[in-house]
Amino acid sequence: MTKDTVENVVYQCLIGDFGIKDAFEVIDALYEYGYMSVSCAEKNRHWFVEVLNDEPINELEIKAALGRFRYSFIKSDKLENINWLKKCFENFKPITVGSFYIYGPHLRKHDIPANKIPIEIAAATAFGTGEHPTTHNCLRACETFFDYRKHKSILDIGCGSCILSIALAKLGARNITACDNDAEAVRVSNENIVINKVAHRISVFQNETCEFANKTYDFIVANILAEPLISMSEYVVKSLADNGILVLSGFTYDDSSVRNKYLSLGLQLKFQYDLKEWTTLVFEKR
Repeated sequence: MTKDTVENVVYQCLIGDFGIKDAFEVIDALYEYGYMSVSCAEKNRHWFVEVLNDEPINELEIKAALGRFRYSFIKSDKLENINWLKKCFENFKPITVGSFYIYGPHLRKHDIPANKIPIEIAAATAFGTGEHPTTHNCLRACETFFDYRKHKSILDIGCGSCILSIALAKLGARNITACDNDAEAVRVSNENIVINKVAHRISVFQNETCEFANKTYDFIVANILAEPLISMSEYVVKSLADNGILVLSGFTYDDSSVRNKYLSLGLQLKFQYDLKEWTTLVFEKR
């Protein structure tokens, strides 16, 4: 988002209601249309998708994008003229996950707990602020299972804001490769690794398929969705070094497809985190 777009009139379209899986697939379907923001929220176990744009939102365009989903248009409005990026930052409260203290740039001058590992994230246009259960669980898994003495080469697939790579770097990782198929996520990631002073430990690149599969890694984390995790599973397992750790997330606990696929490829399940319908799996390659 630019200064011009966030301070001008903003149009909102609210769509609902979805199941938890469909909500995130709807976000992916609408993302390609270049709207200012596409996000989802849950209320009473029903999920809603909000589209914000600096031009009127064409409902026919949305209908074309969401043809295979069942949904309804709840409302479509022109919102008041305020700085939406500033408001987004104001609503981003600091989060504590294990030893990590995650905060936005607007809190940079505030006191940070001395006993916490600080991570500053500007994620207005990329996924990953620590609020979502999958990111929360991945941070817990990284803190628990990453060992800087054993895990020398790290891979972060679908890095989003690069929050997981930054967390691993602050836990002692020195050789991290982070990738995402979204150019905006790569841009935001490169900003965040500089802000957190770990750019010398993390390399970020935009990947189209499985370019990471040309080497092996001791520790891999992938917080994406079930379908891509399954489609690239053989490449991921091939890229995991012997005795390496693999952290997978981005799917609900009632979906066993990812778990079954990676078990069938010979990995051992070490631990499972469940939070608010979402699950994170930790595998080991023996």
